[in-house]
Amino acid sequence: MKILTSLFAFLTVLFYCNSSSAHALWIESAPHGTVNQSHEVKVYYGEYVTNERDQIEKWYSDVKDFTLLLYVPGKAPVKVQLTNKGDHFSGSFQPTEQGTYFLSVVKAPKDLGGQTKYEFSSLMPVVIGKSSKLDYSALKNPLQVELLNSANAKKGASLQAKITSEGKVVPNAKVSVFSSTGWGKEFVADANGVVTFDALWAGAYVLEASTFVEKAGEHEGKPYASSWQGSTTFFAVK
Repeated sequence: MKILTSLFAFLTVLFYCNSSSAHALWIESAPHGTVNQSHEVKVYYGEYVTNERDQIEKWYSDVKDFTLLLYVPGKAPVKVQLTNKGDHFSGSFQPTEQGTYFLSVVKAPKDLGGQTKYEFSSLMPVVIGKSSKLDYSALKNPLQVELLNSANAKKGASLQAKITSEGKVVPNAKVSVFSSTGWGKEFVADANGVVTFDALWAGAYVLEASTFVEKAGEHEGKPYASSWQGSTTFFAVK
């Protein structure tokens, strides 16, 4: 059984190494926090499923010049100050009240990839105090992954996420589910932008939604023929 499990993990990693053409940007933080206690945040760029975290100096184009915003319940978003830690940026915030806070990054690099415009983003909820339903209504990023029932996810549970763009659902979006165990699988959202998957293992997970559109435009004074968007979210399963 151990041999079969190891072989499965190896083939999974090999598949994603060969099939994933673009890196991802993702936020890592504890999904739950406490009022008046400092809450640490980290931002990485690389391939989560293979535990590949690029050194910041090697991040694509000017991706490292992103802004991390903290959405505080009922207030305007504030910028989180970050420190370069070599293979990631680190920062923190101190919540002063209970509720669901959101950490958000949206970054379109100045350079094109051939004739393609890229946009990386990440959105993560942090529940402070008692658990509550995750309310994404105040956030309308160009592409975002919304957790529908993962605030207190447990191993073996059936989980769901919804993919939206500027407040509207994105039907048939490609969604990759990655576990810190090295497991990964690709899904396709339904007509309502919802994807359903099982939490096979305890530990950390990253969900990445992506879209690719062959539509011409201009970015930073340069014409492009197509655009790619990739958005992630991070959560934990007990």
